[in-house]
Amino acid sequence: MSEPLLSVQDLSVYAGGTQLVDSASFDLEAASRTGIIGESGSGKTITALAVLGLLPEGLHATGSIRLRGKDLLAASEKEMVVQRGNSMSMIFQEPMTALNPVMRIGKQIAEPLRVHKGMSSDEAQRLAVDLLESVGIGYPERRAKSFPHELSGGQRQRAMIAMSLACGPDLVVADSRQPR
Repeated sequence: MSEPLLSVQDLSVYAGGTQLVDSASFDLEAASRTGIIGESGSGKTITALAVLGLLPEGLHATGSIRLRGKDLLAASEKEMVVQRGNSMSMIFQEPMTALNPVMRIGKQIAEPLRVHKGMSSDEAQRLAVDLLESVGIGYPERRAKSFPHELSGGQRQRAMIAMSLACGPDLVVADSRQPR
C-alpha cells in the first residue's frame, strides 16, 4: 500500500490551555475525497487551518501532519508558503473576507501563478481568464477585470475555487458551511 497523500495523526489544537481539537486522525489518499463533518464549533475549520499551517496567532497544534511524507508541523513558514502555493490550497468559507477588495479578480488569480510558477504577468492573466471560464463564470475576460464587490456571492466563490486550483495542487481543502 502506498503512502497517503495526507496523513493527520493525533492532531490537537490549543488556544492557551484550552483544547479546541482533540486527537484528530485521518488519512487521505491521492485522487480521493474526504469530508469532515460535525456541529458548528466542533473544530472543522481549525483542523483545516492547522493542515495548511494557517492557524491564527495564539493557537498551536501538536501531533503529526504529513503531506506526501513531509512533516508540515516542523516546516518553516517559508517552506509552508511553498507548500501552500504548489502542493495544497484552501477554498475559504467566506470569499469576501478572503479576497483582496482593492485588487481585481484576475490579478488575484494570476498572482500565485507568477509567484509559484514563474509565469509572466500576461501569461498568468490569460490562464486566470481560462480558470474563471473553467469554473463556470460567464464573460470571464470581463469578470477578471472586476473587483470582488462587483461579483455576486456565487461568482466570488467560483473565483476562490479558480484561485485554489491555479497552481494545480495535490490537496484542495474546501471549508464550506452546510446549506440550510
